[in-house]
Amino acid sequence: MNFANLSVSWVLAGLAGLAAALFVLQQLRTRYRDVTVVTTIFWKQVVDEAPVRKFREKFRHPLAYALILAIASLVWLAFADPQLSGAADGTRYIAVLDGSATMAGGNRFARAVADLERYVASLPADRRQVIWSGGELRPLLSPGEHTLLLEKRLSRLEPDSAPSSVERLIRQISASPVAGQQTEVVVFGDAPVRKQVLDLLPESIRVTRAAEATAAGTNRGITALGVSDALSGAWDRVDVLIDVRSGAGAKPADVQVTLDGKPIPAAAISRTAQPDGEQWLVRDLPAAGGLFAARINAAAGADDQPLDDTANVRLPDKPILKVQLSSSLEADLGPVLRADSGVELVTSSPQIVVRRPNEAIGGKVPALEFVPNGSQQQAFLLTHPESLDSHDVLADAVDRIGLTQIDAMALAQDAGRPIEVSIAPGAQWRVSVWEDLLSEQYNFTRSRAFPLFVANSLRWLAGTPAWYPTVGAGKPLVPASVGTAVRVVAPNGRVIDPLGAAFVPPKAGDLPVSIKGRTLAVSLIDPSVTAGTRDASLTIAKEAATHGGSGAGFATWLGLIALILLAVEWHFFQRGRLP
Repeated sequence: MNFANLSVSWVLAGLAGLAAALFVLQQLRTRYRDVTVVTTIFWKQVVDEAPVRKFREKFRHPLAYALILAIASLVWLAFADPQLSGAADGTRYIAVLDGSATMAGGNRFARAVADLERYVASLPADRRQVIWSGGELRPLLSPGEHTLLLEKRLSRLEPDSAPSSVERLIRQISASPVAGQQTEVVVFGDAPVRKQVLDLLPESIRVTRAAEATAAGTNRGITALGVSDALSGAWDRVDVLIDVRSGAGAKPADVQVTLDGKPIPAAAISRTAQPDGEQWLVRDLPAAGGLFAARINAAAGADDQPLDDTANVRLPDKPILKVQLSSSLEADLGPVLRADSGVELVTSSPQIVVRRPNEAIGGKVPALEFVPNGSQQQAFLLTHPESLDSHDVLADAVDRIGLTQIDAMALAQDAGRPIEVSIAPGAQWRVSVWEDLLSEQYNFTRSRAFPLFVANSLRWLAGTPAWYPTVGAGKPLVPASVGTAVRVVAPNGRVIDPLGAAFVPPKAGDLPVSIKGRTLAVSLIDPSVTAGTRDASLTIAKEAATHGGSGAGFATWLGLIALILLAVEWHFFQRGRLP
């Protein structure tokens, strides 16, 4: 036997202390002292108001002592909450509460919580664990903790606006099993778990579902929201595509679209019918960093899933760059720059300058320079301010500029020397390239990579932020190829997304980024949530009582016995058999 609230040593020490304390108290008796009064009228009052206690030499009334000791001991044991271990097989029990958006419809979540509490109460406290599987994974009850803590923690929870993370949790459990220990995982909720995931589990881990999955109800939802370059060809404009699905029996969805809170004119919207819904295309929106919002009108009828009725996306900021071009490079680069709709050639006050070394145009603005081969060893040399880390800048630049798309092997064969990329700190942002690569000797200017290299270099030098075609909960955050990717930050400003790995937003909401005053809008755009996908691959768990006998409710019985003994003591007292 073990105890949920106290260790065995504390329980034994408490019982011994109660026995000793009650024994001492049993020795206390009332002794009257002589008091002189002027009249016997107040004799009874004096007796009642002047009691004195003292130790007696002889222990009396053992029945009274036994009853009060039994009552106090039962109350102490009930507080310790004894847990009786049933099967001594050492099985570890993990209860998983599905907190994804799938559980927000109807009373699914409340029913799952009730089933979870009953199940946990039947398990041995030292081998049970409860884990929340919503937008994030976190423990709700650790081994040895009292179920009252679980009840309090559950009262503050509700389903997250996030896709299911149960499969991810199961993979984590299977990756770190306790050696030789059987683990039983029971899922409370409707989270789909594919058979492929279950097939990869070791034999020591068994995953079941607590109850039959709830049948999908009538629902409409936004399952896709994406941004693309405008079909009109305007650089500073974008198009937005919305995919809306309606379940069987649901009325077609009426979607309200706004930009920075203002309705978008109907003339800019086209609708295309789909077998299970509609696609909305909103054309030629200004690419100025505005917040685009789509919301399904609730007046359209019943909706089983409210969390997928809204979706937001932050539109990109695509400014037109003012570029000054040296006349000495007009023949090679003029057509390329004029073909770029995001570039405006100017003769003064540029943001970026394209020149040869030692030319005075452009001043100290960031520069794309074409230098003689003998002036630098590397074919591409990137220069950045000294305050930045070279390794981070190089990793970002190689990806954003698109240097990996250049056929370096062919250039090396033509040049007769290796084509290398290097980086160095300096006074200003600069990309230095061998000017010989512009000659007819090389195929660089005639390759498809050359216009992209020039365009991406200009935007990297200008620090244009990358934009994200779609931002969905549970989906990797993949930026567009042009521009500098923003970094995801914690509320304290610390960067939390690692270099080289796409960040996965856990749930819908505003995602803080490194640009001051700007956030990314994360939406719940998951077809499985909207369609109400229910997976039948998990078998249904047996009754909770078969998962190992425990002391669930034992403390209650101890309390009832204590009340019965208290009633017995009162009966004996009334009969005069106890003092």
